[in-house]
Amino acid sequence: MKRISKILSVVLVMCLLMSMAACGPQKDNEDASGNPSVNDPSVPSTNNDTTAPTEGTKPDTMEKKPVMLVVSFGTSYNESRDLTIGAIEKELQKAYPEYEIRRAFTSQIIIDILKERENLVIDNVTEAMDRLIADGIKEVVVQPTHVMPGFEYDDVVKEITKYADKFDSLKLGSPMLVTDADYDAVVAELVAQTAEYNKEGTVIVWMGHGTEHKANATYAALQKKMTEAGHTNHIIGTVEATPSLDDVLAAVKKANAKKVVLLPLMIVAGDHANNDMAGDEEDSWKTAFEKAGYEVECVLKGMGQYEGIRNLIIKHASEAVAVKAPVMANQLKDGTYEIKVDSSSSMFKITKCVLTVKDGKMTAEMTMSGKGYGKLYMGTGEEAMKDKEESYILPVSDGDVMTFVVPVEALDKEIDCAAWSVKKEKWYDRTLVFLSDAIPEEAFVAGK
Repeated sequence: MKRISKILSVVLVMCLLMSMAACGPQKDNEDASGNPSVNDPSVPSTNNDTTAPTEGTKPDTMEKKPVMLVVSFGTSYNESRDLTIGAIEKELQKAYPEYEIRRAFTSQIIIDILKERENLVIDNVTEAMDRLIADGIKEVVVQPTHVMPGFEYDDVVKEITKYADKFDSLKLGSPMLVTDADYDAVVAELVAQTAEYNKEGTVIVWMGHGTEHKANATYAALQKKMTEAGHTNHIIGTVEATPSLDDVLAAVKKANAKKVVLLPLMIVAGDHANNDMAGDEEDSWKTAFEKAGYEVECVLKGMGQYEGIRNLIIKHASEAVAVKAPVMANQLKDGTYEIKVDSSSSMFKITKCVLTVKDGKMTAEMTMSGKGYGKLYMGTGEEAMKDKEESYILPVSDGDVMTFVVPVEALDKEIDCAAWSVKKEKWYDRTLVFLSDAIPEEAFVAGK
C-alpha cells in the first residue's frame, strides 16, 4: 500500500486509543461542538487557496498549500460558534501559517438549518474531502474539535479512511479527551476558569451531552480526575446519559451547597446550554436546582472560549502533523538496536527495550519497571479473552526485573497490547509505539 495509507493507519490508531474512555460526540443534537461555516467571516481562510500566483505562473500549476480540515459537530448559535470554534481555527492558523484552514461539520441537521436560515454553506466531511481532491490538495491533516471519540468521531474515521489513497499524506488528530495527560490538562483548565466561583457553599456543575457510545465513561473518568485532584466541589453530569440530572442533584445535596453554578462541558454554548441547562422551562437544569432550593447562576460559555482547551486541540494537531510513516522490518539491516517505547499508560512502564531485526521480522525485548503483569497479548483485552492461551506472551523473570519478548509489526506505529494484571486479574488495554529515533542511520537499508 502507498506510504500515505501507512501514515493514515498510524494516525487513525493513535487517535482512537483511549487510555481512559472518552466522551462521545453526539448524533444530530446541537452543541456537541460548534464551528463557523466556510462563508463565516470568523474563518481564517476559505475553501479555496487564495495565495496569489507569482507573475507568469498559471494558478492551476502552483503548488497547493497543505490543508488542515477542522471538523466539528456544529451549532446554529452564531455568536457562540465565533467565540469558540472560530477562535480555535484562528489559533490553529497562527500555529500553522503554512496550512490553509478549512472546516466541516458532522451534523447534517445543523448544516441544513444554516443553509435554509442564512444561506450559510458548510461542507460535511465527505463534501470537504471531495473538495480537497478537486482543488488538487496533496497533504491533509484532519483535526476534530469533538470532546471525545464517540459516534461522531467514529464516523469521521470511516469517512476519511475511504480517501487514504487520494493524497500524498492524510493524517487524523485526536479529539480533546483521549490520554491521561489530556484529562489532567482539562481538569486544570476547568478549575482555573471557574476560580471566581470556588467559594464555600458553592458547587460548580458541568453539563455534558452524554451518549450511548461506550465513550460515555469519559464523564466518570473526568469526575474521578477532578475528585482525586481535590476539586470535590466540581460535579459532572450529562443531558442524555449518565450521570443524569438526578445523579447530579443527589451529589449537590450531599455537598451541602447553597449555590450552584452551571456551565456547559461542551465546546460551544449552544442549544443544550441555552435551553436544557439555562432555560426557564420546567425540565431545565436551572429550574430543577431552583426548585430544590439552591441559588443558581448560569455561565453560558463554551469550552472553546478557554485558552487551555484551544491549546490542547492545537497540541493534538501538532501531534498529528509530526506523525512519521511506519518503519518496516525490510527497511532495517539485521541486528539488535536499543530503542525507546512510548506507552499509553504510566502504569505500563518500560525501562529498557532491545529491538532485534532478523530475516525480515522484528521482535522487542521489553524490560518492565515492575512485576505487576503476568502476561501480554498483542491486541486488545477483548480479543485476548476470545483467543487461546497459547497466544499469550509470558514473561521471563530474572531476579528483580521482568521482561517480555513481543513481535513488532512496525516502528513508529501504534500497536495494541493487552496486559494481564496479576493483582486485578483482568486485561488492561495499552498502546505501544516502538520508536525508530535511536536507530543509527547506517542501519537503514538504502532505497527503502
